[in-house]
Amino acid sequence: MRVSVLGASRNTGRSFVEQAIASDTDFNITILARNPDSLNFTPAEMEKITVVKGDALNKEDIARTLEGCDVVLCSLGAKISGLSMPKDMGIEEIGTLHVLDIIKETRADNPPRIVMVSSTGVGETNSNYDVPYVLRPIYSLLLKSPHKHKTVVEKAIKESGLPYTIVRPALLTSGDLTKKYRADIGVCGYTVSRKDVAYFILEQCVVKNNFPDASPSIAY
Repeated sequence: MRVSVLGASRNTGRSFVEQAIASDTDFNITILARNPDSLNFTPAEMEKITVVKGDALNKEDIARTLEGCDVVLCSLGAKISGLSMPKDMGIEEIGTLHVLDIIKETRADNPPRIVMVSSTGVGETNSNYDVPYVLRPIYSLLLKSPHKHKTVVEKAIKESGLPYTIVRPALLTSGDLTKKYRADIGVCGYTVSRKDVAYFILEQCVVKNNFPDASPSIAY
């Protein structure tokens, strides 16, 4: 199975790549990276990865990354540090909209499945029914800007007519892989580790093809 990953250099996207190439499934993984030399995968892992040098803001770079893929994982997001506004805020919107355009233009007859990492509290869940009460002020204030971009992307994916799964994690942590989480439509919870989100995407969304054209939430 050929999987293209946008956002593979860190966080959930990176964990997905690590778990995919270590799994028993025969994956062909292609990732897009601005600085391939700075990737922190091991030499053994790099032997199993095809790296396309480029930028998720550049449509041509994304097109090269998507060539021949069966699934595209969009795990893009701004790199937030402190309280300052990151320079790449909105990258998930620009990059994923490029993905939709490319597939419509080049793969309309045989489109790959799009798996997007979003968040609880986004889309039709913006009423916060999948967000615990004590976290709602945080979502409303600190996550307002990134959620605005994710909402645009979710809407565009759903209206595209392309096969998709939108995964909505609770607040992400750098915790261990537990394989013990809850995932379904409308699941409400406080946190979940990026490694467990990556495991859910790999095993349930990619390998088993569960949750087609759906938006499951995931949390502990």
